Amino acid sequence: MIHLGLHRTGSTWFQRHVLDGRDGRPLATLPDRAESAARIVLPRELDFDADATRRWIRDRMAEAANRGSPVVISNERFSGNPAAGWADAERNVQRLANLVPDARILLVVREQHSLVRSIWLQQIRIGGISGIEDFLRPLNPGDHRLPVFDPRFLEFDRFVGLLDRTFGEEDVLVLPFEGLRDDPGRHLGRIEAFSKIGFPSPPDTGPVFAAPTLLEAALLRRVNLLAIRSSLHRAPPFPRLGDLGRSIARAAGRIATDSGEARRGGRVDRIIRNRLADLDLAASNRRLSSRLGIDLAEFGWID
Repeated sequence: MIHLGLHRTGSTWFQRHVLDGRDGRPLATLPDRAESAARIVLPRELDFDADATRRWIRDRMAEAANRGSPVVISNERFSGNPAAGWADAERNVQRLANLVPDARILLVVREQHSLVRSIWLQQIRIGGISGIEDFLRPLNPGDHRLPVFDPRFLEFDRFVGLLDRTFGEEDVLVLPFEGLRDDPGRHLGRIEAFSKIGFPSPPDTGPVFAAPTLLEAALLRRVNLLAIRSSLHRAPPFPRLGDLGRSIARAAGRIATDSGEARRGGRVDRIIRNRLADLDLAASNRRLSSRLGIDLAEFGWID
């Protein structure tokens, strides 16, 4: 089974607490996500060696078989990078189908407005400097230098359709993140029934990387601009101040008031709604509900 993510749908929790090899749970077949991304996702077409990568995966699968563990591969980067508009998601699917054609696929999706907010906050946590308006702002006409956030991917039924056509609908399981949030045991039970792999519930069902408060995020953006070097901001003027700045931002975030967070959250949510207003999320969600046999409206999705 290959788990594609998405980002911000409990992927790290699944990798750390479910694929831990304890109490009857399986071990991750490719435990180093950086390595699997470097071999499968990052090479350009001219550099991608499908035969060598296939041999590498088969060697890891043989190691899993030797220790009596089922094959479970998990990397949310397989479904694309949200900050880059998930631009390579379709190409990654084709590569995986070439490498492991008989794979069963697990995809976890999330209500789109909630997902966008969580993705934006995650970008700030790892070094981003954009406010929500700039993060969602479309490119100026003629500026096509780098891929940016592309809301069209959020019509998830299209990506699910690609998975169905590529691997076969009976070999693709799509679950809402909200089901994991509300009942982790039931969520894992559905994956178990689909994959025929045992997934006993782990003791820790909380998020691994909880989003910062909006107050902390506002301060972190300034710290990142001045002091955090990352692929999201490559030239901060004062990188030595990063640890101190982040500590101050975290401390301030802990004293955020409910009323202040509600005010900041209302503004963020309005901006997200306006940016996604041109999408027909309701129609996409209805098609996805029909495909999943789940009423996504019960989980707060637009219908």
